[in-house]
Amino acid sequence: MGRKKRRTEALRGELLGVAAELLESGGSGAVTTRAVAAGAGSSQAAVNELFGGKAGLARALFAEGFGRLAGELRALEGSGDAEADVLDLALAVRSFAHRCPHLYEVMFSRPFAEFRPGPEDARAAEEIYAIVVGRVAGVLGPGRAKGTAKDAAIGLFATVQGLIGLESSGLLGSGPESADHRFRFVLTAALRGLADAASAGEPSREA
Repeated sequence: MGRKKRRTEALRGELLGVAAELLESGGSGAVTTRAVAAGAGSSQAAVNELFGGKAGLARALFAEGFGRLAGELRALEGSGDAEADVLDLALAVRSFAHRCPHLYEVMFSRPFAEFRPGPEDARAAEEIYAIVVGRVAGVLGPGRAKGTAKDAAIGLFATVQGLIGLESSGLLGSGPESADHRFRFVLTAALRGLADAASAGEPSREA
């Protein structure tokens, strides 16, 4: 790798780090090419060249968020209890959302008007998707209808996102303890219901 390429990659990483800091401290509105350049002691021209403007910064943050979350989910150790392992996965996603709310918003909402993920961007979520499907499949068991692990994983993740949204709005419980109880209760009930449906239902239309 040439010296110029190393410098370019180092600058790109520094600019992305500044963008992530601005995002978490001030939300999507704080992330501008001018602010990112100033924070890194660089120029707007460099930001535009390396990221293609604000839309490119948003795209990089989108991928960064999925990369960080995937790393945390990979680090989770299995307990041998398939149901508990899925709950641990959901709790890890919830913890990430609490710690990095604005980054989580970039991943699962659309706070940047300049950026709308396309098919290529969706690849950033593939590892997380595979981890979730793998753990959910362990709960459904080997007798499940073909394709239902995917269906159940999507349904479960949608439930997780909905609960996180309610909690962030203060609508999941009257306090941290009640919100935590409700999160665990609903996820466990949803997972068991999905497992029952997978064992008795029709094969998925999409394998």
